[in-house]
Amino acid sequence: MLRPLRFPLVAVAVLAATGPVAAQPGGRNVTLPYPAKAPLVVAVNGWQKTTDRLTKMTEALPAAEAKKVKDSLELGLDKAFEGRKTDAVPGDKRVYAVVHDFAKLGAEEPAFAVLLPVTTYAEFKRTFLTAAERGTVAKAGKGVESVEAAFGGGEAKKLFLTDLKDYVAVSPSEEVAASYVGQYTKAQSGSMGPDLSTAFLAADAAIFLNMDVINDLYGEQIRQVKGLIDFGLQQAEMGGMLPGLDRKQIELVKTMFTGLLQGIEDSQGLLLALEFRPEGLQFGVRTRFATDTPTSAALANETASPLADIGKLPRGQAVYGGAKFGKKINDTFRGFTQQFNAPDGQEGTDAKITKLLDQLSSAGPGVEVSASTGADAGLTITQYKAAKQAAAALVGVYQAVPAGGKVMGVVTKEKTRVTEDAQTHRGFTFSEVRLTFDFEKTVEALPEPVRESTIANMKRMAKERMTYWIGSDGKAVATLTAADWAAASKLLDEYLDGNAGVGSDAGFRAARSNLPASASAVYLAETGQLLTLLVDQAKAATAAIPGGGGPQLGKVQPVQGEPTYVGFALTLKPQTASVDVFVPGTAMNAAARMASGIFRRIE
Repeated sequence: MLRPLRFPLVAVAVLAATGPVAAQPGGRNVTLPYPAKAPLVVAVNGWQKTTDRLTKMTEALPAAEAKKVKDSLELGLDKAFEGRKTDAVPGDKRVYAVVHDFAKLGAEEPAFAVLLPVTTYAEFKRTFLTAAERGTVAKAGKGVESVEAAFGGGEAKKLFLTDLKDYVAVSPSEEVAASYVGQYTKAQSGSMGPDLSTAFLAADAAIFLNMDVINDLYGEQIRQVKGLIDFGLQQAEMGGMLPGLDRKQIELVKTMFTGLLQGIEDSQGLLLALEFRPEGLQFGVRTRFATDTPTSAALANETASPLADIGKLPRGQAVYGGAKFGKKINDTFRGFTQQFNAPDGQEGTDAKITKLLDQLSSAGPGVEVSASTGADAGLTITQYKAAKQAAAALVGVYQAVPAGGKVMGVVTKEKTRVTEDAQTHRGFTFSEVRLTFDFEKTVEALPEPVRESTIANMKRMAKERMTYWIGSDGKAVATLTAADWAAASKLLDEYLDGNAGVGSDAGFRAARSNLPASASAVYLAETGQLLTLLVDQAKAATAAIPGGGGPQLGKVQPVQGEPTYVGFALTLKPQTASVDVFVPGTAMNAAARMASGIFRRIE
């Protein structure tokens, strides 16, 4: 029930040019060969270079799996370049696939081009094209030639070629190929902004969407979708078509969708990037927002933090995390991570809960770190300017929820029982909070096929009876949960002692060191626990299929060795938002061995 189990998914849900632009301060500017107004570009940082880096990265897998990857890559390249010499196509320079017009992708001559790096255009034609293809080369227009070419064993098709000196533009559209003849406004990496530009140039593979262009083309449709979503949710709520969701949860759904679409409308560029590092796989999503927009205003006061105290958290937990947000963003996330509700019709109680949550927010939250093994144990430490006020408000919120209300979206069977000043430890004074949940009542409005799997998911986060200890030392608020007070206080001791925390684990360091040094939120999940959760989710989805269709998956097999982790980071800055995921090679190895039995058991 603690925050680390919920926040990474929530964070993603909430966030959801006319010429050359000079590089932004702190960023590197590189002239790129494609047009500045191309709406979408795919870049590969050298076909041979990227293949070699991917092969090197996958050496961390078990030997058999690593060999399969290597063999597949070699077979793919051999098939793609069958009968061709690649001397004139340098393997260490970027290759670009450029979409020129989404509306014409389905046309007889699709509006896209592939830009291949070449030593010279003449050498490209002489060595890369086969003898049969060279015999079909013909002049198609000013500066454009055509060729009948086939790749990967497919049928020969007419393609159009344009010489760009360092590149050749290859397109099925003569119109697109002709657009590369002579002078045209080339894209500049600096126009993406420093964060996106740096990531784009470092990536082994990247997709860039020029949202300025896309919003010019489709902005009105995006605004119409926002209105349709709001209208549709209102109609669905009135018609009882959203089972299991109360009014506040429906409002959160609206916030999520409208916020996502507002972010799209305000965005200037969106980048998806992959890096095949020797240490593992890094995946990043970055977006930049225009100034004087609602999204940019919401991010105006955001700054990244090192979140170093995550490393002090006790070992042996499944999920570790830390976060620090400005007030506006923190209040937005609060709606997703702290769902306290009175039963329908108790507006007075709901108003009391809202008032207490406002007091919690006004106490000035700072850095928060947390560790959890789901329903079994957990620790959250949150710095506050007025920590005692915050602790009292948080305890008060739990105490205000009556029987039939909801805590974290789960219905309570009994009124919350609170014992004030129940424990003192290490300068903290704790209240004891006892909750009893009613899982069956929570899912009774859901369709029958999904009730069992939904209850199983809830039981990963909470037991039917849960005890929390919430207390303050005047500087921070600690929230503990465990089988008993002795186990809970031990978690706090291990954190406060800080000399043998998870930060000393090699697996933790491997993941954390490949995430941004400073971020708004960082979360790391133990590989086995994460894989088990994903497999259980897949099983639940399969079980919900009418007729029991779908493969029958086996169990995740535990493996011996030190723990490994998958890392996630969210970084918010004025005008930019970034998500980074890192999967170390050690985690890939562990996951591959754990998953081997799953797929052998598919019937």
